[in-house]
Amino acid sequence: MDGYIALKHLHMTCVALSGVFFMVRGMWLLQTPQRLQAKWVRISPHIIDTLLLLSGVGMLVAGGFFPPFVHVKLALLVVYIGLGVMAFRKAKTQGQKAGFLLAALTVFLFIISVAMTKQLLGVFS
Repeated sequence: MDGYIALKHLHMTCVALSGVFFMVRGMWLLQTPQRLQAKWVRISPHIIDTLLLLSGVGMLVAGGFFPPFVHVKLALLVVYIGLGVMAFRKAKTQGQKAGFLLAALTVFLFIISVAMTKQLLGVFS
């Protein structure tokens, strides 16, 4: 059980880091996009998100079950990633970028809601 708790703490820390860094990179995208070219800025999200996913898988293995709300989180994760790709790579105008960033952050918060409530509809259950 100690291993599960350690993985959960790592997972929650990575969630916080991932969300905060996404917001910071989003602000840079809209205000000073040249900052996004720094090597550490391009690499850090991949490291954080890899640890996030690995700790999540580790919790599932350590817990020995795959609860239904995890399916929702994984589906929402795909949507969140897609919206992030649209914001950072595909969107052409500032308005499009801001819209995709806002949508991605909304999905990110909904994922947290599902995780905290362990309900398929999060706080809307």
